[in-house]
Amino acid sequence: MSNNSNGKDHLRKGQKVAWYDSMIAGSVSGVVARVATAPMDTVKIRYQLQPLHETKYQGLISTVRTIVKEEGVRALWKGNVPATAMYVIYGAVQFGSYTGFNNIVSKRWPDTLSQHVQSLVVGALAGVTSSGASYPLDLLRTRLVADRNITGTRLIEVCRETMQTEGLRGFFTGISTAMTTVTLSTATMFLTYESVNILCEKNGSQPWSQPLRASSGMIAGLVSKTIVFPIDTLRRRMQIMNSKRTSSFTELPQVYENYRYKSSISIVLDILKREGPVALYKGLTVGLLKSVPTTAISLFVYEKCMVLLEEVSTA
Repeated sequence: MSNNSNGKDHLRKGQKVAWYDSMIAGSVSGVVARVATAPMDTVKIRYQLQPLHETKYQGLISTVRTIVKEEGVRALWKGNVPATAMYVIYGAVQFGSYTGFNNIVSKRWPDTLSQHVQSLVVGALAGVTSSGASYPLDLLRTRLVADRNITGTRLIEVCRETMQTEGLRGFFTGISTAMTTVTLSTATMFLTYESVNILCEKNGSQPWSQPLRASSGMIAGLVSKTIVFPIDTLRRRMQIMNSKRTSSFTELPQVYENYRYKSSISIVLDILKREGPVALYKGLTVGLLKSVPTTAISLFVYEKCMVLLEEVSTA
């Protein structure tokens, strides 16, 4: 991520940032990141949901061609409505709560935690908060993306079906796994981002400091996604396992029928037994290709928006 025009890092410990400005900037950054990476997100989810013994989707380019040929170009943006809404809510709550928690910790315990530890703790809290607030939309997005039918399924139909067959709890299937994923991902992302920036500041005279700092957002996305990807795959599979439309999601719907009424640990063991460890990393390459620009764009746009909002407020 590039340096701000005023050199200020709005995620740094001790920085006084208005929570409402942070929420606005977070919402904008979420939407921009979503629009830029939506097709890769669709491909990644299709990979994660495809059982290892199914071979429909093989290779990034081949998968894109298959989806476009069978479902049309618009299929690459399936689930875009709930996904965009999710990114707005998630981005706003993530950055807004990060700022709020950061201000509270800095004020009440100014000398207790180091910058690295505080970034980790505050990032984890922000991850839990944002995940809980946006989870139903995440589940709906996954089910819409998973549908391989040419016409797809409308959002209202998925909502109605989920409520009728699974009840309100159906919108929160797998939420504990999601919170684990997002908490680890968010904490790792902010910790890595701040650690790289601090390292660059301490070595500002070194020729590698500026290029490294410019890449801090990309590095943060790469590290966080690699660490949590197996848990993310588990979350995706749990999100569709109770749906009546599993036959539209895969050629092997029985795989998901075996997951029903099982705990997350039991499902992981089932995946390891039937498909092996590699199944938990299906789509990792695409996930990294998506996550790196998503995180970099999100952090870059957030900082730029914060600078703009500060300029407007002081004009």
